[in-house]
Amino acid sequence: MIPPTSSAGGQLHCLLYELQLIVNRRWWRWLTCWWGGCAGVLVSYRLDRFGYLLLGDAWGLVRIFLFPVFLALRALSAGHEIHYKANIGRGLKILHPSLGVVVSAHATIGTHLTLTGGNCIGGRKTLTRGDLVIGDDVELGASAVVLGPVQIGNRVTIGACALVLDDATDDAILVGVPARPLRKTAAGAETITAPDALGQ
Repeated sequence: MIPPTSSAGGQLHCLLYELQLIVNRRWWRWLTCWWGGCAGVLVSYRLDRFGYLLLGDAWGLVRIFLFPVFLALRALSAGHEIHYKANIGRGLKILHPSLGVVVSAHATIGTHLTLTGGNCIGGRKTLTRGDLVIGDDVELGASAVVLGPVQIGNRVTIGACALVLDDATDDAILVGVPARPLRKTAAGAETITAPDALGQ
């Protein structure tokens, strides 16, 4: 897993990179990308994270005085609660931000996370840093939820409405409630891996 960017200046590079992904080399999208909500969510999170990495825990107090600024950013974005302490690598993409997104302060997430909307990355209990880790190139389907403590590998796809409570290895496809990995049968069909005899 590529470590998420951890410098204040790096957040601005992440933001520019993510906006370029939205625009996708079409100059006119710089004029229109602000109305879908995704760009506003990215700006809101990256600037919030920038302030935290620049000022540390003092940012919690400073941001109170910047409330009008973040209120204005909300007008350009959709409903989201991505905590400024959440460590998310560059390439964050939110396809349908109007469905809402929640990311815990204790989350450590690699590059190119794709959220479809209605997603929650949080915990079942009090978490500490390292309890909730998601690798690179992970995709969450609509309304998929990840609740730590949990470790998710790289290139994992989580199906719509899945509830992830257990660790997942690289390249897994997770579906269901609670989520289980799909596996290939001899005939090439995909089936859900059955839980063991103890129901784990």
